[in-house]
Amino acid sequence: FVFDYDGLDPFDVHLTLQVPMLSFHTGLPLHITQIYNTTDSQGGWNAIAKQFLGKTLEDKGGKKGGVIAGRSYPRRFNSKLVSVEAQRRICELSLLDYCCLNIPLPDVCKGAHYTGDDGEKRDLFCTLNSNRYIQPGILPNNTLT
Repeated sequence: FVFDYDGLDPFDVHLTLQVPMLSFHTGLPLHITQIYNTTDSQGGWNAIAKQFLGKTLEDKGGKKGGVIAGRSYPRRFNSKLVSVEAQRRICELSLLDYCCLNIPLPDVCKGAHYTGDDGEKRDLFCTLNSNRYIQPGILPNNTLT
């Protein structure tokens, strides 16, 4: 589905880009005072609690953190089974998040693997348009070759 998906109408919540969720419909950013990494959600919630409540959280069992457990088992798949082409397409589709959130591209996505509007091979990049909005320099329209 990665090659058929146009990046415009997410059919699953996990395909939704983060940047539009952090912006007004005008493209202007929401005022955000802090960003936390979900790989340490317990630490993040405790930092928030300490900042605003003056103490860390405790759940009903007396354990510190108070983070609601997710799935009873982690979902995993062998990422080595994802082709290089599919990985590059995913980078292309999520380029706006990479640019706006200052996330480095994975190594597999670096290099002139993408065809620009001029037909030339290019790296993935972002630009500022005339209204000073960040936009992908290469739009996800089956440009991966």
